[in-house]
Amino acid sequence: MEGEIGITELPTNDHSLLEDLKTGFKHILAPALFGAALGGAWQHYILPDLDSVFAPNPVQFALLVMLVFFPLIYRTLVHTSFTRCLEYGFGFAALALPLCVVWLSGWGALFCGMYAILLAWAALSMLWGRQQLPPFSYGLWHAMGVDLGAFAGALVVFQMM
Repeated sequence: MEGEIGITELPTNDHSLLEDLKTGFKHILAPALFGAALGGAWQHYILPDLDSVFAPNPVQFALLVMLVFFPLIYRTLVHTSFTRCLEYGFGFAALALPLCVVWLSGWGALFCGMYAILLAWAALSMLWGRQQLPPFSYGLWHAMGVDLGAFAGALVVFQMM
């Protein structure tokens, strides 16, 4: 019929819900779960037996282990080829190593190593979730996830002990 107002379709995003869930698991949940598992295991199995002030805390342990295994994590979570793996490692180390130092500082570590990182991680997860990023950015994002996950995992295990 003439004179009828046509209904126009709204433009849709090229991302589907499945892609959002995949991105959320690979770049938000997986690093946090990795950190929680390592931080919780360190808190439960190793720290009670070490009894040393020179032992790394659970967050430092998780960050350092992830730094050692970054090629495997890069291949699993970011990309299947190793062409830019070193860039991912530099991105992870650029945040992980300063965070290891921050966690040595005492009470300031709780603010800088947990609260500030939580705010940054939440903001980046919302901003970067639908973008294709360079490996350096994924390294930064994953370092924040491991940091928060390790802290949460160690805290849960400590409360259960």
